[in-house]
Amino acid sequence: MKFIYLSLIAFAILISSNQKTVSNVSFNLGLTDSTEYCLVDGGKIEGQGVKYSYLNTDVKFCCEACEKTFKKNPAKHLKGAGLRCPVCDEDDAKTNLSTVSNGVKYYFCGKGCKNKFKKDPETYLKRYQK
Repeated sequence: MKFIYLSLIAFAILISSNQKTVSNVSFNLGLTDSTEYCLVDGGKIEGQGVKYSYLNTDVKFCCEACEKTFKKNPAKHLKGAGLRCPVCDEDDAKTNLSTVSNGVKYYFCGKGCKNKFKKDPETYLKRYQK
Protein backbone atom coordinates (compact mmCIF):
# COMPACT_ATOMS: atom_id res chain seq x y z
CA MET A 1 0.00 0.00 0.00
CA LYS A 2 2.86 2.33 0.87
CA PHE A 3 4.44 1.67 -2.58
CA ILE A 4 1.21 2.60 -4.38
CA TYR A 5 0.86 5.79 -2.34
CA LEU A 6 4.46 6.85 -3.08
CA SER A 7 4.00 5.99 -6.76
CA LEU A 8 0.93 8.24 -6.95
CA ILE A 9 2.83 11.10 -5.31
CA ALA A 10 5.74 10.67 -7.72
CA PHE A 11 3.33 10.62 -10.65
CA ALA A 12 1.62 13.83 -9.42
CA ILE A 13 5.00 15.55 -9.16
CA LEU A 14 5.92 14.40 -12.65
CA ILE A 15 2.69 15.81 -14.07
CA SER A 16 3.11 19.18 -12.38
CA SER A 17 6.80 19.60 -13.21
CA ASN A 18 7.04 18.46 -16.82
CA GLN A 19 3.90 18.56 -18.90
CA LYS A 20 5.71 17.66 -22.17
CA THR A 21 7.06 14.43 -20.70
CA VAL A 22 3.64 13.42 -19.46
CA SER A 23 2.07 14.07 -22.87
CA ASN A 24 4.57 11.66 -24.44
CA VAL A 25 3.87 8.77 -22.10
CA SER A 26 1.65 5.93 -23.19
CA PHE A 27 -0.14 5.04 -19.97
CA ASN A 28 -1.71 1.82 -21.14
CA LEU A 29 1.65 0.27 -22.09
CA GLY A 30 3.93 2.17 -19.74
CA LEU A 31 6.24 3.06 -22.66
CA THR A 32 7.62 6.45 -23.70
CA ASP A 33 6.46 7.72 -27.09
CA SER A 34 9.47 8.08 -29.39
CA THR A 35 8.00 11.03 -31.33
CA GLU A 36 10.52 13.86 -31.63
CA TYR A 37 9.62 17.53 -31.97
CA CYS A 38 11.41 20.35 -33.78
CA LEU A 39 13.23 22.71 -31.43
CA VAL A 40 12.17 25.74 -33.49
CA ASP A 41 8.55 25.26 -34.60
CA GLY A 42 7.48 22.45 -32.28
CA GLY A 43 6.23 20.28 -35.14
CA LYS A 44 6.80 16.54 -35.35
CA ILE A 45 10.08 15.48 -36.91
CA GLU A 46 9.50 13.02 -39.72
CA GLY A 47 12.21 10.48 -40.54
CA GLN A 48 15.74 11.48 -39.56
CA GLY A 49 15.06 15.22 -39.51
CA VAL A 50 17.92 17.69 -39.78
CA LYS A 51 20.66 17.21 -37.17
CA TYR A 52 23.01 19.96 -36.03
CA SER A 53 25.61 20.21 -33.30
CA TYR A 54 25.90 23.62 -31.64
CA LEU A 55 28.99 23.70 -29.42
CA ASN A 56 28.53 20.01 -28.51
CA THR A 57 24.78 20.39 -27.97
CA ASP A 58 23.04 18.14 -30.46
CA VAL A 59 19.75 19.51 -31.76
CA LYS A 60 17.27 18.22 -34.31
CA PHE A 61 14.92 20.07 -36.62
CA CYS A 62 12.06 19.18 -38.93
CA CYS A 63 13.64 20.99 -41.91
CA GLU A 64 16.60 23.08 -43.07
CA ALA A 65 14.59 26.30 -42.71
CA CYS A 66 14.25 25.65 -38.97
CA GLU A 67 17.97 24.89 -38.72
CA LYS A 68 18.70 28.25 -40.37
CA THR A 69 16.32 30.02 -37.96
CA PHE A 70 18.06 28.36 -35.00
CA LYS A 71 21.51 29.48 -36.16
CA LYS A 72 20.37 33.12 -36.19
CA ASN A 73 19.45 33.05 -32.50
CA PRO A 74 20.33 29.79 -30.66
CA ALA A 75 19.68 31.32 -27.22
CA LYS A 76 16.03 31.86 -28.07
CA HIS A 77 15.50 28.20 -28.91
CA LEU A 78 17.75 26.75 -26.21
CA LYS A 79 15.86 28.94 -23.73
CA GLY A 80 19.16 30.33 -22.42
CA ALA A 81 20.00 27.03 -20.72
CA GLY A 82 23.71 26.31 -20.64
CA LEU A 83 24.87 28.89 -23.15
CA ARG A 84 28.49 27.99 -23.74
CA CYS A 85 31.29 30.48 -24.31
CA PRO A 86 33.32 28.84 -27.11
CA VAL A 87 36.56 30.51 -25.97
CA CYS A 88 36.74 29.43 -22.32
CA ASP A 89 34.42 26.42 -22.88
CA GLU A 90 32.19 27.24 -19.91
CA ASP A 91 28.40 27.41 -19.61
CA ASP A 92 28.50 31.06 -18.58
CA ALA A 93 27.83 32.96 -21.81
CA LYS A 94 25.52 35.96 -21.83
CA THR A 95 22.96 36.72 -24.53
CA ASN A 96 24.01 40.38 -24.71
CA LEU A 97 27.60 39.43 -25.74
CA SER A 98 27.44 37.76 -29.14
CA THR A 99 28.84 37.70 -32.63
CA VAL A 100 28.08 35.80 -35.84
CA SER A 101 30.54 33.54 -37.64
CA ASN A 102 29.62 31.70 -40.85
CA GLY A 103 25.94 32.48 -40.29
CA VAL A 104 25.84 31.11 -36.72
CA LYS A 105 25.43 33.29 -33.63
CA TYR A 106 27.77 32.58 -30.68
CA TYR A 107 27.62 33.97 -27.14
CA PHE A 108 30.42 34.87 -24.72
CA CYS A 109 31.06 35.28 -21.03
CA GLY A 110 32.96 38.54 -21.44
CA LYS A 111 34.29 41.07 -23.92
CA GLY A 112 37.76 39.53 -23.81
CA CYS A 113 36.47 36.16 -25.01
CA LYS A 114 34.33 37.81 -27.66
CA ASN A 115 37.33 39.76 -29.02
CA LYS A 116 39.55 36.65 -29.07
CA PHE A 117 36.87 34.75 -30.97
CA LYS A 118 36.35 37.51 -33.52
CA LYS A 119 40.08 37.48 -34.36
CA ASP A 120 40.17 33.74 -35.11
CA PRO A 121 36.85 31.88 -34.72
CA GLU A 122 38.08 28.63 -36.28
CA THR A 123 40.68 28.17 -33.54
CA TYR A 124 37.91 28.00 -30.96
CA LEU A 125 35.29 26.17 -33.04
CA LYS A 126 37.55 23.27 -34.05
CA ARG A 127 37.32 21.77 -30.53
CA TYR A 128 33.59 21.27 -31.13
CA GLN A 129 33.88 19.53 -34.48
CA LYS A 130 32.90 15.89 -34.44
